[in-house]
Amino acid sequence: MENIFFSGAITFLLIGVISGGLTSVIGNAGAYLIVPLLMLVTGLTPDIAIPVALAHLAALLVPRVVGQCQAGNIDLRLTLWILAGFLPGTLLADKWAALTNNLGWFKPIVLIPYLILLVGAVIYRVKPFRLLPAPNNLFRKKFLQVIKRVPGKVSLPFSGMTLSAIILVILGAGFAVGTSLWGPLAVFLLSPLLIVGLDIPVMVAVGTGLVVSFIGAIVSSLGSGVLLYPITLQMLLWLFLGTTLAVLLLSAFRQKNRLCPVPVAALMLVITSVTLWALASTQPQELLLQHYQFPLQLLGWFGGVLG
Repeated sequence: MENIFFSGAITFLLIGVISGGLTSVIGNAGAYLIVPLLMLVTGLTPDIAIPVALAHLAALLVPRVVGQCQAGNIDLRLTLWILAGFLPGTLLADKWAALTNNLGWFKPIVLIPYLILLVGAVIYRVKPFRLLPAPNNLFRKKFLQVIKRVPGKVSLPFSGMTLSAIILVILGAGFAVGTSLWGPLAVFLLSPLLIVGLDIPVMVAVGTGLVVSFIGAIVSSLGSGVLLYPITLQMLLWLFLGTTLAVLLLSAFRQKNRLCPVPVAALMLVITSVTLWALASTQPQELLLQHYQFPLQLLGWFGGVLG
C-alpha cells in the first residue's frame, strides 16, 4: 500500500487532468487511458486500476447515456439479451483474474492493447483512416452470413432484424470478460462490434452500446469490491475531479466541438467536489489519501497539507 500513499491525492488529480486533456487532443481514446496511467504512474496493480478506471468511465458516460436515451437510440431487447450473458461472463472473468493478477506476465497483456490504442489514435489524428470495414467488405459479408445461420433467433423490432439469442449471450459474456480483464478498452470496442459483427444500425449500436457499457462498467467496478475501501474511493473522486476540471476548462474556451456542455461539466465538478469533501470530512486521518509532498512546500496547498 505504500505506493498508493506515496502517489498522493494531487497525483491522482493530475492523472485525471491529463486524461481530460488527452480527450481534447486524440479524441475519446484519451478517456480510456486511465488504466495505463494508473498502473505506470502510481504502481497500482490491474485488480485495483481497472475497477477504478471503470467507475471513472461510467461517471463520464452519464451525460452521453442520457443524451442517447433522449434521442431514442436504445434497443431495450438487444440491451437485455446482451446483459443476460454478462453475469456468467463476470463469474468466469473473476476466476481468470484471480489466477493471473499476481503473475508478472499479466501486466504487459493489460498494457499492450492500450499502447496500440494510443498509437492508433495519434495516427488517426495526423492522417484519418477508415476505422470500420466497408459494408461491402467480403470478409464482413461472409461473417454476417455465418452469424445469420446460428439458431435460436429472437426478434429485435426496434433494430428491424432478428438475431440468435446464443450470439447475443456469448457477446455479453465476452464483454464481461473483456471488461474485467482490460476495463475501459472493452467498452471502447462494444459499439464497433455491434455495427460490424451484427450489422446493427449505427445509431442504435452507438446508443445501445453506451447503455450496456455504462451498466457493465458499474457492475464490474462495484462487483470487484475495490470501491468499498475509502482509499480507493478517494482515488476515484480525485481522478474524476481532475477530468471534469480539464473538460470544463477546455469546453469553456472552445467554441466548436466542445467535449461537454459547460453547465453539465460545471455540475459534475461541483457534485464531485462536494462528494469528495463529504467523504474526506467523515474519515479518520489515517484513512485519508495524503497530498503529495513537493520539495520545500513551495506550492502551498498543492504542495501538501501539514497535520
